Amino acid sequence: MDIQDVQNPNVTEDMLLAALEDEDVNVRIYAAAHLCATENVLLKALEDKDWCVRCAAAEHHNVTENVLFVASQDEDEQIRGAAIEHPNVPEAVLLAALTCKDCDIRIGVVSHPNATSKVLLKAIEDEDVRVREIAVRHPNASKDVLCRAIKDRDRWVREEAAKHPRATEDVLLKAIEDEDKRIRYVAATHPNASYAVLYKAIKDISVDVRRAAAKHPSATVDILRVAIEDKDRRVRFAAADNLNATEDILLKALEDEDWEVRTIAAKHPHATENVLLAALNIDDWGLHFFAAKHPNATEAVLSKAIENEDWRVREAAANHPNFTPDLAAKAAVTATTHDVLQVVAAREDIDNASRVIATLRDPGNYLGLG
Repeated sequence: MDIQDVQNPNVTEDMLLAALEDEDVNVRIYAAAHLCATENVLLKALEDKDWCVRCAAAEHHNVTENVLFVASQDEDEQIRGAAIEHPNVPEAVLLAALTCKDCDIRIGVVSHPNATSKVLLKAIEDEDVRVREIAVRHPNASKDVLCRAIKDRDRWVREEAAKHPRATEDVLLKAIEDEDKRIRYVAATHPNASYAVLYKAIKDISVDVRRAAAKHPSATVDILRVAIEDKDRRVRFAAADNLNATEDILLKALEDEDWEVRTIAAKHPHATENVLLAALNIDDWGLHFFAAKHPNATEAVLSKAIENEDWRVREAAANHPNFTPDLAAKAAVTATTHDVLQVVAAREDIDNASRVIATLRDPGNYLGLG
């Protein structure tokens, strides 16, 4: 029989079985790879002495569970690998393959997209840490898998459990008490971290873990209140920078001994009028400047800022979008510095009288009428 006969789309099962007896290995390969190859043909091909024929059978798109099971037990590693990597490989074959002594095959099992929770539960008991680590990282890892993995003797496996997107509060609570700082840090940064997890994290001995809790989007106000009192400036900075920080936390941050903590509080997007006024009362021109530029700056804040001794603060306030026409008209009479009066005089949304007054009172105008 030649290759053309085997390539015939109308070839029968008997013809393919006969082709598998041919002396020419290429004929046998074509027979095993034929689109019409049945389970009987593929099983016979798996008995071939040449690995290329067996591999063609193991990779066939019509492969059945029986065929894959036989292929997964083949003496050749490549054939076993082809069976385990097949896109149609069923759970039963994967479970059976986990008993294989070849670690690479077991790794292939837990790496397969078809690996079920049952497969992964068995794999998490594997003697090889690589198998356990990959198993717990699998998208199909269930709560049971993660709960077992978080108690694993190896830190890498526990870390993968703490990282998993499906990690539940039970898993993360176990992780936040782990002896390894890295695993506690992973738990404190996890999107699913609950109040209970973050509350433990904010009292951790590690600065990195406490900082992670203070930065977490789910950190509550009482957690941030603990964080803003922390002995480490990095934790306090994270608390002041958190979007959940309230007015009382930001006011506390403005009293901090560290300039960066005070600054981040003054720049906070939720800074209130009270926070910005408090920033203007601190002897720090940088805080004054950020308060004067802040999008939330109110009339009270800007009125105070245009009287600041630093021209950069006054100019920021005078050019603020919230510096209303009424405030500008008032400044035309009360302001005494060139930078403010110059801005007011150029305003087209105030009455001409106020603009004239600002021009005449400007110590920097060309007439010298200040």
